[in-house]
Amino acid sequence: MSSGQPQELTRSAFWKIAGQLLKLLRERHGWSYHELADRAGVTADLVVAYELARVRFPELEACWRITAALGLDLPTFLREVEKRAGVTLITGIRPFARGTQTRTKPIETPATEYDALSNFVRKSDAE
Repeated sequence: MSSGQPQELTRSAFWKIAGQLLKLLRERHGWSYHELADRAGVTADLVVAYELARVRFPELEACWRITAALGLDLPTFLREVEKRAGVTLITGIRPFARGTQTRTKPIETPATEYDALSNFVRKSDAE
């Protein structure tokens, strides 16, 4: 097994869960692919490709637009995906160090925003 395969499996698992969560949230709003695409300023084909995890490296701007159209902050969405998938895409990243100081923990999104997403997702899961 090459060293790239575990990372590729992690990436596949992550984006599969991300696609499932996008679909869940889109359906929760009662939107078609086209409705979400129009709101986000992307194509419906791109929404379908992201939901089905057909894109190996989704583009930042498109992900940001789609999550914003769904009323979500992108980092909050990505943390929820990490939690559900049980994997992270940033394993092994060494944070930038200025001088002798290094960041020991990630920048945090306000708890209220994360709680809002968690509550929204829990309601969707219950239905």
